[in-house]
Amino acid sequence: MPSRLTAAAAYILSLVILTTTVVVPSVAQDAASKDGYRFQEASLQHIPDYDVLSLAYPPNLGLLIANGRDGYLTEMSHDSAPIQRLRLLLGLGEYTYDATSEGLHGYFSAPAGTLAPRLLVALQEAGFSDRAKVVAEAIAAFGPNYPVEDKIRSDFFAQSFLRIQEGIVPDLSKPPTAIDVRLRELGTMLANKTAFRAEVDAYAARDPVVAAALKHARETLPDEQRLSYLQDQLLPGPSGFGEAAEIKARIETMPPSYRTTYVLIILMGEVFNGGTHQFFYNSSGAFAEYVPQALREVGKNDAAVIIETAIAMFPKPYPVSTEERRRISFQHEWNTWDDKLDSFSNAIENDDISAALAAYAKKQGILPN
Repeated sequence: MPSRLTAAAAYILSLVILTTTVVVPSVAQDAASKDGYRFQEASLQHIPDYDVLSLAYPPNLGLLIANGRDGYLTEMSHDSAPIQRLRLLLGLGEYTYDATSEGLHGYFSAPAGTLAPRLLVALQEAGFSDRAKVVAEAIAAFGPNYPVEDKIRSDFFAQSFLRIQEGIVPDLSKPPTAIDVRLRELGTMLANKTAFRAEVDAYAARDPVVAAALKHARETLPDEQRLSYLQDQLLPGPSGFGEAAEIKARIETMPPSYRTTYVLIILMGEVFNGGTHQFFYNSSGAFAEYVPQALREVGKNDAAVIIETAIAMFPKPYPVSTEERRRISFQHEWNTWDDKLDSFSNAIENDDISAALAAYAKKQGILPN
């Protein structure tokens, strides 16, 4: 029998389940990179068409949980037909990966699956005939009446989180169903994100409405969204594992303005995800000594003092190596020292570092075009 959660816990978990396929929970690295880090500025200067479209016309799949299918479609109806089609394509793109067949299964087993019949039409109208055939086969696998309702569609999967808002979690011991198996088989035909991006770019070029929307979006894309693209390209960045000298050598291959941007990106990502304690515990903490200067460069002096106070809690010299830092400062039961280290989180979270960083990056001329 499935177990039940409280309503609040169920809603929070539902958001997590929806976004885990597209959002990385931590910007820190889990282990040392096998390859040497190489900073490549050329790849940071231009935003590809696909990414401009994704930033300007996101599929907003989270609204399926917040507003339900009808609310989502009502919101989408405000767009022209070509832009609605584009959003549906980009929604599939969020579940399309290179070298894995899980994407199609992920799409149908998530709230996004309620849009599958409309996605099929969008693929056909946009000229994505091969992908349309695969999606049509996936829809047909559910029988003559495709279950757009999450509550009904969830019964086709062994381990579905589609009813998580009702407090129902799946039995993770159940074996895959026929639908699970079939969707993963079909998913092998769509496991090429590079090709999908090229197909969307070609579609944008041949559809005059989408082509005009792309041109307008590139000209008017907000600085915060340009920073978001830059962030994605800078990560995962140099490794915070290994010897201190190696770590410093790696990060100092970055030009100063990019280094400032990088260390503040990982600061914000880690603090917002798990607090200042997580920032220092994870590999991100290897770059902590660069953070105060970076904060001052973007005009966040108070935040710089906070991070300096946190750094002062560690032995001197500061243990740059992640392995050493964990051994010296974190191999103990959580105590008042950990509480204090984590207590700086709210002040960092409440400071609008992102907007300051976007302004800094623009002034430095490193926001991609």
